[in-house]
Amino acid sequence: MRDEPTRVVVVQFPHWSSLAASLGHGARSAFEPIVRAVVAHVPLVEVTAPGIIMFATRGPSRYVGGDTPLAALVHTAVTDALRTVIGDAHQHAQTHASFGIGIADGRLAAAIAARHSMQTSAPVVVPPGAAHRWLADASVRALVECVDVIGAVGAGVPDTADVSSYRDVVSLLERLGLYRFGDVAALREADLIARFGAFGRDLSRLARGLDRHPPLTAPPPPDRVCTRQFDAPVESRDAVVATADELAVGLTDHLAAHGLVAVRVHVLIESDHGERSERMWYRADGLSTRAIVESVRWQLDAWIQHDAPTSGVMAVRLSPEQVIANTGRQATLWGGERDGDRHAQRAIRRVADVNGAESVTVPAWRGGRDPARAFEFVRSDAVDLERRVVAGGADTTTVGWRGAVPSPAPSLVFDTGELSNGAPEIAVLDANQRPLVVNARHAMSAEPARVLINDVAYDVVAWAGPWPVEERWWDQRRARRTVRLQLLVRDHGSLPVTRAMIAVLERSVWRLAAWYA
Repeated sequence: MRDEPTRVVVVQFPHWSSLAASLGHGARSAFEPIVRAVVAHVPLVEVTAPGIIMFATRGPSRYVGGDTPLAALVHTAVTDALRTVIGDAHQHAQTHASFGIGIADGRLAAAIAARHSMQTSAPVVVPPGAAHRWLADASVRALVECVDVIGAVGAGVPDTADVSSYRDVVSLLERLGLYRFGDVAALREADLIARFGAFGRDLSRLARGLDRHPPLTAPPPPDRVCTRQFDAPVESRDAVVATADELAVGLTDHLAAHGLVAVRVHVLIESDHGERSERMWYRADGLSTRAIVESVRWQLDAWIQHDAPTSGVMAVRLSPEQVIANTGRQATLWGGERDGDRHAQRAIRRVADVNGAESVTVPAWRGGRDPARAFEFVRSDAVDLERRVVAGGADTTTVGWRGAVPSPAPSLVFDTGELSNGAPEIAVLDANQRPLVVNARHAMSAEPARVLINDVAYDVVAWAGPWPVEERWWDQRRARRTVRLQLLVRDHGSLPVTRAMIAVLERSVWRLAAWYA
């Protein structure tokens, strides 16, 4: 099989999570209208993450008359759908709505083209066969910007840890004098493998405009592993997901027995009336069972919410479209995934299988500036537990959120929302025992000297701030204006203890927002 790159289209919203949050929606649910607008013209697309759509140009380009008309068609469809999503939102929300469309040979070249497209507000089409020349002058720092498109360095799913890993790779490349992809492509693949390990091979292929995975011929799994035909239409969403779980286990076990793992899986869900939902799912280092199940859940929820099938599900099919050799995962000494993480994942799954998925909840990062709302508890089967492993020191709370509390995160947080009584009222006093006031220009009336919490007095040892936060100021109903103050306090007990805390001032009332361990 010839080793040729796949010509792909990349539609990318780099700030989609921030946009969805500013509109008060979840990233996935808000992104579905954009996906459906593209699916109306290209039936089979790949949604790597909320904010990224990819699909192969073969077929769609020939149907519409070439890559340039295809790019223009997709750009128009996305623009119209985006206008519907953001509605009459304020300009502050619209600043996060920028997107780009790039067409090129290979994922990396298409992703960089999409980045250039955001600057020109027009699609960028790299001619066929010119990806290596297009990449030659591109900075290797594009690896960090395109991590969600090209995949993680060593873990299965790009996350904060993988962005950090790419930064380390870029830093090393630049220290070696390799500032452009052309410099990297000029090196022998063996030399890159010797320096970067397995990722060195991928780095060599990416720099030459190829896909990370060379073609690999392998026998497909038997149909009985990938397809389930129901005797009667199934109306229960959980029953369909449970069936997908069984199919995913059979698929991954079959591939593992042959030393393989699927990096791209085609999921087809069909109703009794012939309605179909098709989508492609990709993961650079292989889709695990949980990753496949979570992909099916996402696809099924979007289908039910937006297309509203008129009958129950009659068939579910999982088809591996691309497989690679399963090299396994190497546990790291510091941070990353450990044996304990895998044991916990299996234990959670067993408990959920016995008592139901709703019996186990796990925290999932949602984002935001409020420490109490950065995470929310969701059903254990609603997230891919494997992608939740973040290397030590990674700061997920600040990804895409200016004004978020910096790392390290507090250990005990209270909900300081207006409708919540979880955060206790406190008194923050100055040296003259007068309440501390912060004016409209965020200037304090004096330095904080004492904090009273439930009649317990604490002396302020050190402080930082104030840190103002103004959210949704364009919406009178949901606007919120607060001021945070980080305090290091010491109590008056027989054994004085020094602790750190966050105090929040809102509507002239101080509240305890969080304690640090």
